[in-house]
Amino acid sequence: MFVFEDYFDSQKIACTLINNSFNKGRIFHAYLINGNNYDKSFDFALALTKKIICYNRNLSSNEILNISKRIDDGNYPELKVIESDSLVIKKEQLLELQSEFSRSSIEGNYRIYIIKDCDKMNKQASNSLLKFLEEPVSGIVAILLTNHISNILSTIVSRCQVINLVNKVQLSSVSTIDNFANVYCDNLNKREEFINNSTNQDIINDVISFLLYNEDNGLDTLVFIKDMWYNKFKSRDDVFKAFLLMTYFYYDILKNKLKIDNYFFCDRINDLERIATSNSIEKIVHKIDVVSYGYDMVKFNLNVNLLIDDIVIRLGE
Repeated sequence: MFVFEDYFDSQKIACTLINNSFNKGRIFHAYLINGNNYDKSFDFALALTKKIICYNRNLSSNEILNISKRIDDGNYPELKVIESDSLVIKKEQLLELQSEFSRSSIEGNYRIYIIKDCDKMNKQASNSLLKFLEEPVSGIVAILLTNHISNILSTIVSRCQVINLVNKVQLSSVSTIDNFANVYCDNLNKREEFINNSTNQDIINDVISFLLYNEDNGLDTLVFIKDMWYNKFKSRDDVFKAFLLMTYFYYDILKNKLKIDNYFFCDRINDLERIATSNSIEKIVHKIDVVSYGYDMVKFNLNVNLLIDDIVIRLGE
């Protein structure tokens, strides 16, 4: 029987983000857990369910234990788990859920539904879920699980609090670098055009200032995030460009660490060398992973201010 606190060692970032929102009295109406093939994603979802169910109820230890056991045994009336019928999740399963949850709660303040492998929803099921999310009902919380977030409708993703789990097997892999290399090299060829464009100078300077401050100050960056990010990158196009430049910057740092020339930021050698010296190859790869993840998340029309808070925390892990 797992409780939420059991995941702090393996899923520190996800647990911290969730705890911060709970401490502010905020429970989102929908969570999208991007599992990254983490083998305990469903257990994590159950632990989050227990945390939500027991939130702000002044329960005794025995009462919490009883609720937790019933959730684990599949006998808790306010929890419904939906999974694929053969290869897909069908619209009928979502309609049944909506009908069931239209009735009043039997116990507690929250009713929760978990959809496993939600990327397997067919078009009709996705549209049905989207309607459910567009008209949230107080006390009903969705927890969606996937290992393939790119296969989910962007309109669904944008209505959820995305929780990205860490798969230790995948940490520090060079797959992100390999996947990004072609785009990076293409932009190296266009570097002079980009750098010499006067409209790009401010954003280049702002991005590098932000990264250098974050490298030196870590989580303290969050204190000044409004001035250093919110007020600098206001349009979605600026945010895209900022994340792309951040990825190029860390890619340059990795190349410096590996003694490879041909940088995008060839006029920032001193900064590249300083950061390369204070970071291991493993940490640099992790940071490329993090900012690349941020770049991907912008595509889903998420709240970019919440996203950059998440990115700062991940960079500091």
